[in-house]
Amino acid sequence: MLLPLRTLISILALSCWLPSSLPAQHLLKAPNEKAEPINQRRAYGNACGPASLLNAFQYGDEKWQKAYQAVPGNNSRSRIRYVIAAWGNRPSKHIEGLKRWNVKQGINLLDLTDMANEMRSGHFLPKIKYEVLTLDKKESRRELLKRSHARMAKSLKKGLPPIISLRRYAYRYSAAIGGRSWWPIRAHFVVVTEIPSKLPPEAQSFKIRYVDPYGGYVRSGTITAATGQFTGSPFLTANLPHTSVGMSFVKAGEKSEISLSAIIGRW
Repeated sequence: MLLPLRTLISILALSCWLPSSLPAQHLLKAPNEKAEPINQRRAYGNACGPASLLNAFQYGDEKWQKAYQAVPGNNSRSRIRYVIAAWGNRPSKHIEGLKRWNVKQGINLLDLTDMANEMRSGHFLPKIKYEVLTLDKKESRRELLKRSHARMAKSLKKGLPPIISLRRYAYRYSAAIGGRSWWPIRAHFVVVTEIPSKLPPEAQSFKIRYVDPYGGYVRSGTITAATGQFTGSPFLTANLPHTSVGMSFVKAGEKSEISLSAIIGRW
């Protein structure tokens, strides 16, 4: 039986309206979406931390953009090198005898947070915090997902796109323990620029858009409560098909997963 013309038009209009309009109403986005990503490869291969600081500031609101614009340089290379020279080469307060950043290992979460706060201190901007996103004893994986989303959402609402720490784990043999276990092999920082504004109570995952400084690309992926191959993981899994952090260090036949391990931002 043929549907009346008016009914058919209504159905077609609804089917077109739902996909295009609803998502836009339910997304939190970085204030300055028109920013051009900083590319760490123009300076150093292990400069994801300094590059992500620059990306977070320039994708932020006008106050954070001023902190970005105060960094001398006119391209990724010059700005990253200035950030490292001015703030990254200072002694670490957390690892005795080492500078915050080095060309072989990059930078850790605590030192990067210190750098972020020193970069913003002269611009009357609020303090930047960090949090390790690991499962606590009284928390379900779904609750960890909601906590992680809440931290990202609050930072975006306060005008500073959050930096997240990713870490690839590989399942490999260790002579130290005489067996196989999951071992961290490489870490990476990226900046989250878009997430759902809210999660439904039953949510097991959520989509993100993020700026990957390794090449200076805007990518998309999923943060999920599932452990994937990393059985018993205390972290959320980051399914990021376009970000291959640490893959070159995974041996043939090894299982590996990317985990969301920490966040830097405003809350």
